[in-house]
Amino acid sequence: MPPARPIDDLVFLVVDDLETMRHITVNQLRLLGAGKILAAHNGLEGLKLLHQHKVDMVLADLHMPLMDGLELLKAIRADAKLRKLPVIMITSSAERDRVDEVIAAGVTSLLVKPYSQALLETRVTRALTWTPPAPSTHKLAAAKALGSAAATPMTPATPAYPLPRVLVLADAKADWPPLLSAQDYRVSHTTTEAQALTAAASEQHPNLVVLDCTTHGLDPYALVQKLRALPGTEDVPVVLLEDSAHALDVTRLEPLGTVDVVERAAAPRLLGLRMRNLLHSLQLRHGLQEHYDRLLETAKLQDDVEHIIRHDIKSPLSGVVEQLQGLLQDRDLTHRQLATLRAIEQGSLHAMNLINLSSELFKIETGRFVLDSKPVPIVDLLRRIAEIDRVSYADKRLTVAVLADDTPGRAPLLARGDATLCYSIFENLLRNACEASPAGSRVEITVREQAGLRIEIRNPGAVPPALREHFFDRLEPGQNGKTGLGIYSARVLARAQGGDVELNASDATDSTTLIISLPAFT
Repeated sequence: MPPARPIDDLVFLVVDDLETMRHITVNQLRLLGAGKILAAHNGLEGLKLLHQHKVDMVLADLHMPLMDGLELLKAIRADAKLRKLPVIMITSSAERDRVDEVIAAGVTSLLVKPYSQALLETRVTRALTWTPPAPSTHKLAAAKALGSAAATPMTPATPAYPLPRVLVLADAKADWPPLLSAQDYRVSHTTTEAQALTAAASEQHPNLVVLDCTTHGLDPYALVQKLRALPGTEDVPVVLLEDSAHALDVTRLEPLGTVDVVERAAAPRLLGLRMRNLLHSLQLRHGLQEHYDRLLETAKLQDDVEHIIRHDIKSPLSGVVEQLQGLLQDRDLTHRQLATLRAIEQGSLHAMNLINLSSELFKIETGRFVLDSKPVPIVDLLRRIAEIDRVSYADKRLTVAVLADDTPGRAPLLARGDATLCYSIFENLLRNACEASPAGSRVEITVREQAGLRIEIRNPGAVPPALREHFFDRLEPGQNGKTGLGIYSARVLARAQGGDVELNASDATDSTTLIISLPAFT
């Protein structure tokens, strides 16, 4: 799908602390037809420009002082006016955890330095048609979601290459080409610019080009530019051999990609080493770029899956729960019908809780959650959960009581938040209290107004002192003596709604009280 506006009508922002790299990126954008380009030295300066100008795309380096590319990206995605802005992150980093964070923060595309003009054009074109995911749908880094060791520095797999193809342009009388062993390279020897361009444009693109600047009539700058314009040689490394009579202007070479300069007299000693290093670097860079592209595709797939969970599963499930709760108000139901409907409600609410834990929790942890606050009838919700737990723990003969001032004529106590998140909070905390309580005991839930709403869940048995400090830590569920995901998630979900969860364990009364605060809806 082509962009709605031509590229020369768009405004680009280039953010890089290195003047040379800023200059190269700006020049490459101009070659693509961009006419309106802003530049910044760091993320703070870039963010200031974003608030002063209407920008259509950002290209930012990852590593910068004051505010780096990741911090800039997070600031953009957190700003309601900027969050849909395409951001291309430019990096030479092979640290997996940094890349994971960038992907989790919602980057549009990743470019590994040095990159070709053609690759930049492809990424810019794609970014112009990029559609941002719905708010808060970005995932924790793909590797972490898949259980990879994200903290380990990544070494991309080196692609399996046959003998590298080397294109040589040198006079027939040059004495150095025989130094390129046929056992190490497949060499195409040309003597004119026209021959070199023809060879470069063939189906067998070279992996590396060596140009002897002493060749009669050769303009190395112009030839490298022509090579960069050919499909397949946009980012091929080029080695230029110079001598005192043909010294090269390095500043003119900077915008031309990977170009190395070797003194011609040192060719027998250095040429082979430089060629091997350049080829190895090219292979690693290609592998790194492919790896980052796969990570982005994985993140997009996760976003698609979450969209299915949220819209295609969660929304209908919420409708089912609402219908069930309406049916449960019917006083003409038989005891058997009531029990059946409550069992269906319990299963539906449990499924909703699992969706919240797997979906909403990720959004909150990655800073992408957006709360849609609505009034939540907290007492009714607590009584429904308490009724479900009485049935679930019937074998323990527990008394589960909800104590609240909801006398007739009094306005109901309403929390300001998300009803499904509130359900997950109290379902997890009340289940934990019931599991920890001895048979035949009483679990009390008290609701009152106090700086908002204050809900206390009290059960017999004090949390052991050794566990109190880490009670809300994210621990693997099912391990003896550990609280699991439910307790951790309850605090995270409460804080995401402007509330909190605190623990009060009393050895004197041998009891545990969980204090949940939520904003009141007024």
